Amino acid sequence: MIRRPALGGFASLFPEIAKAEEKFRKGSVRRALEVEPSFDKYVFIEKSAKKCKELKAVAAEFPHKKVKVINEDANSALLKWCLNLNPECERAVVFLDPFGASVEWKVISALAKTRAVDLWILFPYSAVNRMLMRNRKPQGALAERLTKVFGTADWENSFYSSRRFRPLLAETHVEEAHKSVAHREIIDFFMARLRKEFEAVADPKPLHNSRSLLFMLIFAAGNAASAKTGIKIANSIKFDY
Repeated sequence: MIRRPALGGFASLFPEIAKAEEKFRKGSVRRALEVEPSFDKYVFIEKSAKKCKELKAVAAEFPHKKVKVINEDANSALLKWCLNLNPECERAVVFLDPFGASVEWKVISALAKTRAVDLWILFPYSAVNRMLMRNRKPQGALAERLTKVFGTADWENSFYSSRRFRPLLAETHVEEAHKSVAHREIIDFFMARLRKEFEAVADPKPLHNSRSLLFMLIFAAGNAASAKTGIKIANSIKFDY
């Protein structure tokens, strides 16, 4: 299953990142369908109606494979999919590849609770880091989005340091916050959250463009019986990007 939500407002805010992400994903659905031995069935979830048509066109090239395309926001679609999954007799691999920071933690948690899903997720480090301003904590919609991504508001105290002082000639104190973490601490925070939900989590693998770190590719095993083998395979994968 591949999760490919629409760009939405993120593309207009950070067009250079969106362009790089689109280039990275080009052909990912085709590659998934070309894998042999194949899965019993494939589910592609896409918010954009136009892109759903493109997905159906690609799926038509593989008439021998069972493919379903869902035109819906993947956060809501995956929550419903988890409710319909029978963990007694079904297993699944889910690949979450969000544009921007669109995957919500409640979806990751729901997938983990099935104990029948192995997860590959592209943690959108670049998008998250852009929202973490240096000299003040994110407010409003940005803060809400970060809390949805991490599933907790604890990122505020983990990523920011504060100091309280009284400026010269001022009668009241001022509290100043600044970002106090680098990429390693941000990724470790997300990894720690994953480890609380899944049986085991593999070492993250960085994905760069020519200038900066875009994503961390992370594998999380949901089923205790196969977790050791899955993590061993995931950690053995070597690639340059």
